[in-house]
Amino acid sequence: MFSTIEVAKSVGVSKNTLLRWLDEGLLEDVQRDWRGWRVWLSQDIERVQAFKVTYHSKPIARTRRRSTTRAEFAKAAAHSMGSFAKGYVPRPGVGM
Repeated sequence: MFSTIEVAKSVGVSKNTLLRWLDEGLLEDVQRDWRGWRVWLSQDIERVQAFKVTYHSKPIARTRRRSTTRAEFAKAAAHSMGSFAKGYVPRPGVGM
């Protein structure tokens, strides 16, 4: 098992490039451990190396995440703001 930085070094790209490829959906995400950190296996590294060769050899169609509708965005924003507001406790006598 390897860390993200170890995989990036072995493939010959920066950690940020590797994470960007994952974020853009160009590579499938890998397993995570109990802390939520990515755990890379040997076959994952081979897949990244093959992708790098293909990515730099010719233009490929990028697969993007589907676009978010206004309703989905509004619902997610409301949920986020609601979660934030739960932790808010006004100080007594301030803003009254």
